[in-house]
Amino acid sequence: MTETGEKWRLFVAVPIPAEVKRKLDDWCRQRRDRLPFRKWVHAEDYHITVQFLGDMPPERLGELEASLRKAVLGVAPFSLEAGGCGTFGRPASPSVLWAGVKGDLPALDRLHRQVTEANRELGFVPEERHYSPHITLARKYREDAAAINAEVLKEDAAFGSWTADRLVVYRTHMHERPMYETVATVSFSQ
Repeated sequence: MTETGEKWRLFVAVPIPAEVKRKLDDWCRQRRDRLPFRKWVHAEDYHITVQFLGDMPPERLGELEASLRKAVLGVAPFSLEAGGCGTFGRPASPSVLWAGVKGDLPALDRLHRQVTEANRELGFVPEERHYSPHITLARKYREDAAAINAEVLKEDAAFGSWTADRLVVYRTHMHERPMYETVATVSFSQ
């Protein structure tokens, strides 16, 4: 730990290219009046979480980068696509609005397993729940709002494809917009 006891809240993710972020943001902006969530994610913060790590002293970042380099050994770039939208939580009052992830999901799932296994050696315990890759768009549905019209979620929900070729480690800055800062990048094998 640092002398001040400073810790960074970190997670590992697959970044999303600017053009896909723009399309996601446009879709959200056009539907905010029909999807009454209280917190909309800033477009710069769109990502696909691979592993949430929690609080960590910043001086351990080098260990984390080494662990991630080990995890991506032999991982080739793979295709992903953002498309389709849905919600998590109760249908009448969902907790999360998300965009789906398509493409080479077996490769993404393998990457997730390799990252969580490598980071286990650093003391990060993998989550028990099934890995469900998605892009969070909004949180906290307003309780006073009517249930979501499922047809709104189906409207023009194709956001583009890209080649996933790296992992990033994001640091969370609570109550800031954008909220996430890239503190490390680890490229896949070429």
